[in-house]
Amino acid sequence: MHDWTLVTMILDWEESSFLIKFLNNKSCPVDIICQGIKFINIPKWDKWGESISVNTFNLKDDTTFKKLEIEMQSGDVITIIANDIVMPK
Repeated sequence: MHDWTLVTMILDWEESSFLIKFLNNKSCPVDIICQGIKFINIPKWDKWGESISVNTFNLKDDTTFKKLEIEMQSGDVITIIANDIVMPK
């Protein structure tokens, strides 16, 4: 997932869902689907310089919620907490 390109993010407030679209290393589209959204933080400080590429993914799964952290190569960390997070296979 390193070097994937972040394409777009779509929040459906009524459905409490959040869709994140990427292009993988082969430029194929892949999605992460978050359902039952509880928290989203999307900073855009670009402290390491502007970038649309992913550095790391970190998915934590506790008994109640799932937490996804996407560190961008800009240094920003996108954080999502949801009831369910479906990662690409």
